[in-house]
Amino acid sequence: MILLAKLGIGVLGTALVGGAALSSEGFIHVRVHEKQPGGTNITLVVPAALVPVALRFAPRQHLAEASRDMQQYLPVIDAAIPALEECPDGILVEVLDPGEHVVIAKSGGSVVIDVNDPGETVHVSVPLRAAQSSIHQIAAANGPNF
Repeated sequence: MILLAKLGIGVLGTALVGGAALSSEGFIHVRVHEKQPGGTNITLVVPAALVPVALRFAPRQHLAEASRDMQQYLPVIDAAIPALEECPDGILVEVLDPGEHVVIAKSGGSVVIDVNDPGETVHVSVPLRAAQSSIHQIAAANGPNF
């Protein structure tokens, strides 16, 4: 009986450490609500730590164009993301058009994008730290170490 208890504690401890590692970079939230009758409602909450792992399985040829396009912007990205992490929370960009409202804001350590138009409402939240590491991984897709 004591052996089973020790085994259970070991499994529980491993699950807790694994969960902590997965949630260490935060979570990516995606919510889409189509406003028409019978429209789709999707909500995804994914640990941001899974993105680099998923990128390892993406075929290089699908990332090649993005990698080439990103190379020139890496210095700007590397300067902007730490600066965003330091700045206070608030709206970065807001677009008001007839029938459409788009807000890009910093909230906590994440960039949050909210879009509201006549057809749908979309909410995306991405941790800045996870975004930076994923951008670097995509930019390195053409390199030998990807």
